[in-house]
Amino acid sequence: MTDFSKALIRCSAIGHIMKNGKGSYTDADELKLSELKLKPKRTDNQEKQYVGLLTKKADGVLLSETCKKYLIRTYALEKYNRISDEPMTKQMYKGIQCEEDSIDLFCKVEKVFYSKNKEKIKNEFLSGTPDLFDGSTVFSSQEIIDIKSSWDITTYLKNIDGALNPLYYWQIQGYMAISGAKVGTIAYCLVNTPDEIINDEKRRLFFKMGVATEENPKFLKEVAKMERNMRFDDIPIEERVLRFTVERNDNDIERIYEKVKKCRLFLADFEVKHLFFTKNHRREVIKSMQNVISDTEYAE
Repeated sequence: MTDFSKALIRCSAIGHIMKNGKGSYTDADELKLSELKLKPKRTDNQEKQYVGLLTKKADGVLLSETCKKYLIRTYALEKYNRISDEPMTKQMYKGIQCEEDSIDLFCKVEKVFYSKNKEKIKNEFLSGTPDLFDGSTVFSSQEIIDIKSSWDITTYLKNIDGALNPLYYWQIQGYMAISGAKVGTIAYCLVNTPDEIINDEKRRLFFKMGVATEENPKFLKEVAKMERNMRFDDIPIEERVLRFTVERNDNDIERIYEKVKKCRLFLADFEVKHLFFTKNHRREVIKSMQNVISDTEYAE
């Protein structure tokens, strides 16, 4: 049996595990339970609802399907040292390819030199590799900074009117939990798309338009428009960095730790189910069927 009591959750995945599953106990349930508890005499329906809420409260917060999907990948890694790669979108690929360019842009705008952090950090519950930090070491820093490269100007500008993506909020809280930093920043950067990706987009456009040659005037016009939408050197650098800064929230960090404990219990339980299926499930089903047949014959 595998010891999952010390399994770590990646900071980039905290947002996935923090989603509560359907049927989780909520603040609204707590309010309703309090109301029913104060009633001197409950009707049969109210008593049934009261007992149901007590049961729901005992179950507490349930894991979402998104969380379970992530944990099954974790199970494969922890038990068998295997992991299936997630599908790589063009947006994700740009983020990987442009990380250094985005860091350079951030440094120019901030007028502070940061070098890319390559040290993986961890504590009792979490692990991760924050992009940048402001101290001599990641553990003496006051601020942790994570860089996000936007796909295009529209996805970049959408962040202005929106709240910080919850996945990024939880990720940065995780980095602060491990490092001890008091402030975390997510920096969205708008940098040029690499030529490799632009050329892939050109090929897709060529086949989509169904033109005979790449010299087709309509194709060339669309290519020019596409390239303009994927390069941003004409925009002042100060207008190509958006920062979301949040303070460390110790209450949320405690919530993360409690959820990690639930995840560890899920992993241990999942292993039991896995081993049962591989060794006993077929045998138990056949045995159950034979018992049913025997009982039927006896009754006859």
